[in-house]
Amino acid sequence: MVWKILSALSAVCLGTACYFAWANQKLLVEERKREGFANENLAAMTAHIAKAEEAKKSRETQRDMANQELETTKTSVADFAAKVQTSEQELAAVKTNLEQTAKVVAQNQKVIDEAGDIKKLLAQIEAIKKERAEAESALANQTQHLAAAQERITSLTNAAKEAEEREARGRRGIVDDDFTAKVAYSYTDWGFVVLNKGNGGGVFANADLEVKRGKDVVAKLRVRDVEQNSSVADLVKGSLAEGEHIRSGDLVVAAAEQSAKTTAAKTADGAAAPATGTTGAAPAATPPAAGAAMGTDPFGAPAPAPAAAPAAPAMGADPFGAPAAPAPAAPAAPAMGADPFGTAPPATPPAGGAKPAPSTADPFGTAPPAAK
Repeated sequence: MVWKILSALSAVCLGTACYFAWANQKLLVEERKREGFANENLAAMTAHIAKAEEAKKSRETQRDMANQELETTKTSVADFAAKVQTSEQELAAVKTNLEQTAKVVAQNQKVIDEAGDIKKLLAQIEAIKKERAEAESALANQTQHLAAAQERITSLTNAAKEAEEREARGRRGIVDDDFTAKVAYSYTDWGFVVLNKGNGGGVFANADLEVKRGKDVVAKLRVRDVEQNSSVADLVKGSLAEGEHIRSGDLVVAAAEQSAKTTAAKTADGAAAPATGTTGAAPAATPPAAGAAMGTDPFGAPAPAPAAAPAAPAMGADPFGAPAAPAPAAPAAPAMGADPFGTAPPATPPAGGAKPAPSTADPFGTAPPAAK
């Protein structure tokens, strides 16, 4: 009788072991798929970093070229100043010669008055008049050269001034008053957007911008990172109405009050410069504490808090921070504005007819984790 009981227990244990072996095999297949997705995403991030390094080197080369051009312009201005000084010296010499000629004419006129040979004196007078005309012609020529040189110096000085103003404006983060751009990608729930313009389009770091729809200002932005053809701007906390979202294609213009201009005006009046950015502007919106240990945005924004945490799978989570697949017994929808490395947005729109949240799909194309 005991051997029958032991045989039954052995069969039960064997069946349980087979079930767990089958379950672990399935989890191993899913883990290998995740590893493949992680490797692909790592390759995409490596390529993106390489492109960013190339863009940085290109900007540094352009900056060096601009500095070299500025130095060349300053050298040209100095050369023209030296030429003007030389021309002024030559003009002074011509004036001295003219005064001497006038003295000679006066002396000759006195000789004519005292002399009796009129024809000879007339010939001498004609020769002196000819010399005087030549001296006056040379003086007029030198005057024209001096005026042309002064105009050239003025033009070069203005060009150098404009170049210095552009460089200073870029360092202080002031964009042109007529600046316009578009929102290429919107991550409102993450507190930032991606613009379709960069250094080549007149965008500078720490610049204050506004998102407009028609004549209304929807939100305020502050530029954080700038590349050659794109830039990342943080959403100023409190500037976006509750329930509103920035959409791709929204118009972006220069802010009516830029913090760099306000600081410069206060410094010129003798007041202490403010320690922060635009007057009344708060720092970029900070999302709730991140629920995933490794889920970070590719542009540096912190990850939002996930929805009610479902049971985590037994063998590891997504290496880039995507929420783990929910347990079969209690599935839960992911939070709005989920991780841009692969978590899909909510399948159904919010209740009450509100506008659906903008897409937060992964910009690098990473596939979501496989559901059990």
